[in-house]
Amino acid sequence: AAATRTAVAKFAAWFPRTRLLRKRIRQTLGGITRRDNIDFSGLARVSHATDATDWRVEMPCVVISPDTEQECRALVQACIKLGLTIIPRGGGTGYHGGAVPLYGDTVVINTEKLEFLGMIILQQLPGVPGSVPTIRAGAGVVTRRVGELAEGKGYVFAVDPTSQDASTI
Repeated sequence: AAATRTAVAKFAAWFPRTRLLRKRIRQTLGGITRRDNIDFSGLARVSHATDATDWRVEMPCVVISPDTEQECRALVQACIKLGLTIIPRGGGTGYHGGAVPLYGDTVVINTEKLEFLGMIILQQLPGVPGSVPTIRAGAGVVTRRVGELAEGKGYVFAVDPTSQDASTI
């Protein structure tokens, strides 16, 4: 009975703390990204509570879907100041559990909207002899798109062929 009372009290205390945290998140992040990119909905949180492992530990507090790469730096800095645990997440196809929230105060930054894909450029890289082909790609680009771009120019972008239609860069 004592353990039940403790659990109920803990659960009841969660509501005002969560309401306050969500308010702080909205106020802080609302100046960095559009308000509709800050998602506290059950659907967003449940769909970002695991990756392809299907391990479930905690629900994230919020899911943020920035429109541009430039927003990401400010979002990360703000989340750190808010004391939130941060998980960057692309397509959610990983089998290593890296996108599984372990804490309830976790923010998942979904990078799927970051879909810019540049052209192949030959570049000199430090410590690598000669020029090498490079492609600048957003974190939300589906891996197959990079492979198709490389193939069209006679290059091979070697990735796991079982995930390239769903995984993101």
